Amino acid sequence: MPNDPAQKIPREKVLISPRYLAASLPGDHHLLLDVFAEDSAWSVHTDDSSLTVTSPCRRITIRHDRTAVGHGPHLVVAARTDAQAPERWRTNINGNVPIEFVSTLVGTLAAELAADPDHVVYGIGAEPGLFELYVDIDSWSYFDDFGLSGFISHDGHAAVVGRPPDSPAPPIHGDASITWHLAASPDGLGHLWDISFTEKTPAFLMHAVVAETLDPRPTLRSTVFSFPKAVVPLVSIERVPSPTRPPSAQPSHAEPPRSPEPKRTPKSH
Repeated sequence: MPNDPAQKIPREKVLISPRYLAASLPGDHHLLLDVFAEDSAWSVHTDDSSLTVTSPCRRITIRHDRTAVGHGPHLVVAARTDAQAPERWRTNINGNVPIEFVSTLVGTLAAELAADPDHVVYGIGAEPGLFELYVDIDSWSYFDDFGLSGFISHDGHAAVVGRPPDSPAPPIHGDASITWHLAASPDGLGHLWDISFTEKTPAFLMHAVVAETLDPRPTLRSTVFSFPKAVVPLVSIERVPSPTRPPSAQPSHAEPPRSPEPKRTPKSH
């Protein structure tokens, strides 16, 4: 409908900081998965409470279960060597995970799977072990204690935790196969969200989501996405002005230089 006036009105956008508190409702996760299913070659199965999309190779499933909301992970990514085999690796999403983090996870997984399914399922061609993270030391502090290591936000509201399989620390969520755990639990709100990765999850997938979490830049988001009111006092929300006129063909020489990306310090973990 090219003449629809509503389409001519730009949707309002906001900048939300810190991005790990840019909470999204589980219903947004379901909508994202629904849109992904429509736009991809993955097959879809639905019932009264769940939506499951399965990769063309039949070895990766992403399941959203409405009945699990508030009772554990409602979005689960699982990989198997074939459709009937036990899980080889798993990623659990629980609570109000920012929609951008879920989008990064699903998009990265789909792109890598299209390029090399065996690499995604088995880790073929991948170097196991450490991967490099770039961390803003003004926003995150490193810790290494009691068999756990990672980063905690300066406000104490979020953490990225690594637990090696041989760690003496208690298993995360009672599951010794979980090696990375990302979580936000703001003071006064308790648990907001968490994402966990089991041991054989591909490093590229963990890296993509961990890097998204640690990024100090604000999240740019359309206001069409719902935002839990309880989180509003904890975040900075800045409205992005809508353009009043089309941009000129050539930039003005008087325009101030753009701010550089926040300084980050490389760290390996």
